[in-house]
Formats: sequence, structure tokens, C-alpha cells
Amino acid sequence: MNYNEQFKELFLQMKGEVAAIASTSSNRLGTVQESYLLVSKYCELVKPADEFDSIQEEVEFFKKIRPGFEAELIYFGELYYILSSLPERRRDAIRFLQKQYSPLRIYCQRYQLLYEYWCLGRSGFDMDLFVRSERNRTLMLTSPLPIGDAYTTPAGKVVARFRAYKELHGFLDKEIAHLKNRKERESHSFKWTATKAALVELAYALKASGAINNGNASIRDIAMHLERAFQQDLSQFYRTFQEIRIRKNSRTTFLDRLKEKLESWMDNTDLNSRGEG
Repeated sequence: MNYNEQFKELFLQMKGEVAAIASTSSNRLGTVQESYLLVSKYCELVKPADEFDSIQEEVEFFKKIRPGFEAELIYFGELYYILSSLPERRRDAIRFLQKQYSPLRIYCQRYQLLYEYWCLGRSGFDMDLFVRSERNRTLMLTSPLPIGDAYTTPAGKVVARFRAYKELHGFLDKEIAHLKNRKERESHSFKWTATKAALVELAYALKASGAINNGNASIRDIAMHLERAFQQDLSQFYRTFQEIRIRKNSRTTFLDRLKEKLESWMDNTDLNSRGEG
């Protein structure tokens, strides 16, 4: 088996455990801290082979495998700082978050050539950048590369930060948009007071029935729409659906209750009433 295959499986396992942490806690800072500690343990397991079977295998490890794990560690470390420093006032929080783009942009500009090389998916200089040698310890682009270590090459460390910052950029975009729209949402919004599982059950029912866009809307699109409408975090909707599927009793608890309540409402509604209430 290719040496790197074990780490690809390990990465998926790590991401699954991180998702599980997020789904069981409403404390964002605590979730990030727990995720950071978890990822750090996984990173300790990701070590290069003493000798790889091929140059391609070595390049893949130092260009993709190891940076993937390190990126998650960097991301949660940066995210912990941001969340722990976030001002309480909405306006101040937005200003603070907007300032966090600057370090990300400056870092990518510092290593502009390598950043373009990575973004464009190039491979012409992989031998110089992602193979252990004296060359990649002294290679200079627009700025000196950081010192590598036993687990990664200098360029690999930079790529890990590129990946982390891309993920962090997405978080900042989403968080700022959320804060900007919060006031409007709070002024005229409906609040979902049933369980999150019930909302996921409804989302899948809408998908299965073809009731949205003639059945062409994806389950992700439907879940995101319901998420925005009711201010619910449905990022783990697929995981929740798997739990719904293995229920011992009815798998459609919420829909069964809806049907029951609607029929009861109809029975108790006066014939001259328009059914409002």
C-alpha cells in the first residue's frame, strides 16, 4: 500500500471527530480549544517515511499530506485567538473581524510566487520545494522560506499556512455577514423551537417530495435555506440524517407529529373559520 494512503484515512477520521465535537457543544471557544488539542495529537502521528518508495510519493507527503494536517492545527489556533478576542458589541466585532484579513493578505503577498504556484496547481518545481534536500533549506522566493523540521519542508510549512488562511478567510466572510444581518433578522424573524433533528427531517422530506424547484434543489441548498430562515446551524445535517435513519421506532417522528397536529387542527376548526389562529 502507498505510504500516504494511511494518512488520507487518518485525515478523514480526524475531520469526522472534529465535526462530532462541533455537533455536541454550543460553546464555540470550548469547541475550538478541544478541536485544536485533538488535531495536535493527530499531527504527532503524521511522520515522513525514512525512505519513500518514489519521488512522487515523497512530494505528495510534503506537498499535500503533512500540510493538510498542519493547516487544521494553524486554523484552530488562529480561530481561538479571534473568538477569544472578539468584542461583544456588534459594530466593534465587525471592525475587529475585518482587521483580521490584513495578516492573511500580507502573508500571501510575502510568498507571492509560491502562493501563485500553489493556487494554480503547478508541479514544475516540486523537486526543489517538496523533497528533502539542502536546496530547499536555502531556496529564496520573494521572501526567505521558514526553517523546515523533521516532519516537513520549508515550502510545505508555507503551504500549510496558505491552506489554513484560506479556511480562515471563509470563516471571517461568514461571521461578518452573520453579524451584519443579525439586527435585521432579530427585528423580523421566526424562531425554530423544535429540535434541530426535526428541521433536518423536514429538509429531507422537502427534497424527497420534489416540492422545491421541481425537485431540482439539492439537499444542501434546502438545508442552507432553512438554516438562514430559522437561524439554525445545519452544517452537520448529513450526520443528523444518518442518526435519523437508524431510529428504532418511527424514522419520521416530526413528520408524523405534523400530520397528527394538522388533522387535529382541522377537526377542531369551525367550518366558518378560515383556519387562522
